[in-house]
Amino acid sequence: MNPSNIMNNHLHTYFDRTQVGRRDFFRQLIFLTFVPLSILLFSLHLLGSYGLNVQPALLCSVCYVIGSVVSLVLYLLKGPKKLRYIMPVSVIFSMLVQGVRLLILASMGQHDPMLTTLNLTICYLIVLVSSISMFPRTSLVCTCIHVVIMFLCRYLTHNPMYGQLLIIYGFLSVATTIFGFVASNLLREQQTELHGYASTIDQILHVFNMRKSELMALLILARSKDSVAVYDKEVMGQLEEKTLRNIIKVAKQIECVYANQRKDMHERYPMLTSTELEICRLVVQGYTISEISNILGKTASNVSTVRGNIRKKLGLGQDEDLRNALMNL
Repeated sequence: MNPSNIMNNHLHTYFDRTQVGRRDFFRQLIFLTFVPLSILLFSLHLLGSYGLNVQPALLCSVCYVIGSVVSLVLYLLKGPKKLRYIMPVSVIFSMLVQGVRLLILASMGQHDPMLTTLNLTICYLIVLVSSISMFPRTSLVCTCIHVVIMFLCRYLTHNPMYGQLLIIYGFLSVATTIFGFVASNLLREQQTELHGYASTIDQILHVFNMRKSELMALLILARSKDSVAVYDKEVMGQLEEKTLRNIIKVAKQIECVYANQRKDMHERYPMLTSTELEICRLVVQGYTISEISNILGKTASNVSTVRGNIRKKLGLGQDEDLRNALMNL
């Protein structure tokens, strides 16, 4: 195989949402943004572009860069589907390194407000990344580490600055973590619902032995209110002969059931018209007025009027339920 084709297939595996799933695709976008920026940021610190050039702080940056590079290499080797295991470990490791950095700087008496705020902001960004990546438990762990580190800095130094920052960043971290749990639960419910829809569609396709394009064409025909559109050659051309036969077969079976129901209704209520009998059949099945109006293509007021006529012909009182009366009769 051509090397360029191999590379294209490899990239397709990584960046095609249908291959990795939407959640994993979103996670790897965040991962591939956060990790390279982290490597760049702390590499600049090692080069002396900003921050304190003291050995403990530099050692923390070395650990941070090594951890980020290792996680990136593992992602490239194992693939995007393993990111759900790689990313939480990488995020927690980054938070621990940042926590150690804060404790070291605090113990050394480095209480520069700008530098401390920068390091705490990085800690919060780690919490934010884990939260928006739909790792709520990881976000909770990082929040706990974040709060504990700030509390220890306040306890060790007795500097009121850490107490103030604890309130601000602690609140932000907790709120972000709660948001992560809520968003994750909502997404899980949505995915379950979408999976149910997909399963239902697959069952329909299996029953009628049709493709999705044929199902869409059938829906266009079913929703069309114009009789001419039913014979649209372009739409009809998307339905295979075998599919049409299956649909006609099922439609005939349903029509036979409906015909028997109408015949039974007519024998029991010969005084009712065909429209009234049809509405009686739908009422017995439990359909509401709005649902019946949609099925028959009538207005809700028209259906209500017909129901009133049925009640009069059956001699029902105002407090008697039409459906119960029809089922009992």
